Amino acid sequence: MIITLTTDFGLADPFVGIMKGVILGITPDVHLVDITHDIRSYDILEAAFLIDSTYRYFPEGTVHIVIVDPGVGSTRRPMAAAAQGHFFVAPDNGVLSPVLQSEAYRITNESLFLNFVSQTFHGRDIFAPVAAHLAHGTPIESVGPRILDFIKKPLPKPRTQGDKLVGIVLRIDKFGNILTNLRLDHLGPDFTIQVAGLAITRLCSNFSEAEPGEFFAIEGSTGFIELALNQGSAADRLNVERGAEIEVETRI
Repeated sequence: MIITLTTDFGLADPFVGIMKGVILGITPDVHLVDITHDIRSYDILEAAFLIDSTYRYFPEGTVHIVIVDPGVGSTRRPMAAAAQGHFFVAPDNGVLSPVLQSEAYRITNESLFLNFVSQTFHGRDIFAPVAAHLAHGTPIESVGPRILDFIKKPLPKPRTQGDKLVGIVLRIDKFGNILTNLRLDHLGPDFTIQVAGLAITRLCSNFSEAEPGEFFAIEGSTGFIELALNQGSAADRLNVERGAEIEVETRI
């Protein structure tokens, strides 16, 4: 049994540790895997991107908890979903958009919750215990009624603007690499990427191909184009943040 955790909680506070304690109290033999707890606060898009990029590398039957929940305590629904042989437990706010298919359920079965449910920590009181029960073999149908109107916020796709293609920054990783929503086939054999006033025209197949201090594009492990600075942080040097626009011009 495996349960993964993806949150914006960070590790300075005890929230993640408490959730793990709740899970282990229900399923002591489960394996807990932290995907990340460093998602930017309230950044639903980044969480959606990361869970879509990571869940498929775990065995079927894995339960994934995904919590970026600016609407905690409101009328937003807690939900559980099944897709591609995996289970997902998260708020119904779009954070599961890339993985949601048709099997989704509103979590209403209070017998699966902790005895007390706070208005500010559903990760502890609802999501963690429900995930633990699912990992222990509880049928997903038992969490509550089926829902078809779950919220979907697809990852943004590049758009055309005149003779250019406009993409955006999906994420900045720990090394300062700029992950975009561009794919390799968006570039063509002769391209210019404009970002923060800099023109990037070189596509490398690996990081060592570039000279130290050189900016370049590369197809990252997620299948998206990344903009990088060899042995440096491209995001810091260019002062680029998530959501920034990138222009691509391809010449034939």
